[in-house]
Amino acid sequence: MSRQAYTPGVLSVGIEPHLFVVFGGTGDLARQMLLPALFQLLQGREFHDSVELLAVATRPMTDAEYRKMAVEALAEGGVPDCEEWAERHLHYQSIKDGFEALRERIEEIEAAEGLGGNRAFYLAIPPAVFDDTVDGLGKSGAFSGGGWTRVVVEKPFGFDLDSAHHLNSLLHGWLDENEIFRIDHYLAKETVQNLLALRFANPLFESSWSRDRIDSVQITVAEDFGIGSRAGYFDKAGIVRDIVQNHALQVLTLVAMEPPVKATSDAIRDEKVKVLRAMYPVDPAATVRGQYGEGGVGGEKAAAYLEEEGVGDGSTTETYAAFKFEIDNWRWKGVPFYVRTGKRLKRRVTQVSVVFKEPPVFLFSIDGPCSMHPNVFDIRLQPEEGFALSFEMKVPGEGYDLRTQRLRFDYDEEFGELPGAYFTLLADVMIGDQTLFVRSDEVEEAWRIVAPVLDPRTTPDLYEAGSWGPARAEELLGRSGRQWQTPDF
Repeated sequence: MSRQAYTPGVLSVGIEPHLFVVFGGTGDLARQMLLPALFQLLQGREFHDSVELLAVATRPMTDAEYRKMAVEALAEGGVPDCEEWAERHLHYQSIKDGFEALRERIEEIEAAEGLGGNRAFYLAIPPAVFDDTVDGLGKSGAFSGGGWTRVVVEKPFGFDLDSAHHLNSLLHGWLDENEIFRIDHYLAKETVQNLLALRFANPLFESSWSRDRIDSVQITVAEDFGIGSRAGYFDKAGIVRDIVQNHALQVLTLVAMEPPVKATSDAIRDEKVKVLRAMYPVDPAATVRGQYGEGGVGGEKAAAYLEEEGVGDGSTTETYAAFKFEIDNWRWKGVPFYVRTGKRLKRRVTQVSVVFKEPPVFLFSIDGPCSMHPNVFDIRLQPEEGFALSFEMKVPGEGYDLRTQRLRFDYDEEFGELPGAYFTLLADVMIGDQTLFVRSDEVEEAWRIVAPVLDPRTTPDLYEAGSWGPARAEELLGRSGRQWQTPDF
């Protein structure tokens, strides 16, 4: 199915009536992300009364109590006047009553609202209860409503290759692959999606998008905050599992993929998988691991990782990682792809920097020393979404004094506020478009690539909170005369 264009509150295609079931319906993700996105999405008149929402959690609660909680959460998130919507469309069921009771409640709502048996299940649940939840839904018959079934799976999708394979096998025991929507909210950002348009709708870029013109590609996923209340998960996982295996490698595949035969979900994901299959498992010698110490972020003092609440004594979990990846195919052979990500860095930014090769002959040095910099195409994914292309210009006067200038495009200036990632992804679930969701073979290939560095026995390098990471990360590029592109636009 081809991608559709969305405007908040308006969907360009209608959706079929269905029941949307949210497991973890009382959790932070549901209250802060899913409910606001669903409310925003379901305001279109063409399907305002076509979708009912059933929240599922362990807490005993009535429909009225859940609606009150949902309205308060929406109001805190800046969504007013939603009482009527909540009263009309929100329902609640405690999973402590069992999966049979849940199936009966689903059928009761469907019958009362005339929904026809189409069901979407959003599994915003901890990994520890994933197996039991999927099996419980399957054995109870909740996946078999007589219409279509779609199951949305939140990350983390596995802890390593073996566990990811297990989860895929579990899901495939009850569902077909076209019924499984593995969510990665990074892929729903408009600027991430526009990577495809930039490359394949503009011959100016596509004709230069190869080893013949590009020196290197850098991907930065930086966060200026720490682990917050996630120590229980993060201290076991680390930044490689949390960011690199999913977000960073997904962005890399969109940068490096070949043109798909069609703009369909399967064709696009086929090309992404080809990129991953052309990548060797990462070389630990081409990897830098770091852990933040004390420092200042945004003018405020930040505690060291080992001082964060819930972090184990002497933990060697990495909060920073930098990699050199290589893609062994015709287009990219010999072009290094550098990826860095970390917490408590200098600023929050996600950016792709495509560094082009310098001219083969430096003809402007005939009049004396003359500095020159490579052309760089920066793609800012968040925040301040946009693009910038740097180029060299002559400064007026005698001789050839060159200066780097930028051409820049800002999404906000042109289009105003962009739809949120969950708005886009939930809309795709409702219309059945899997383009922005991750396929089973993508997941397993990504785990294969990072497998050699998942459980290192070395102590990570210490870096100051508020910096760009450990010094050895600079050395990773410095070995070949390169340097990290500082996000500065």
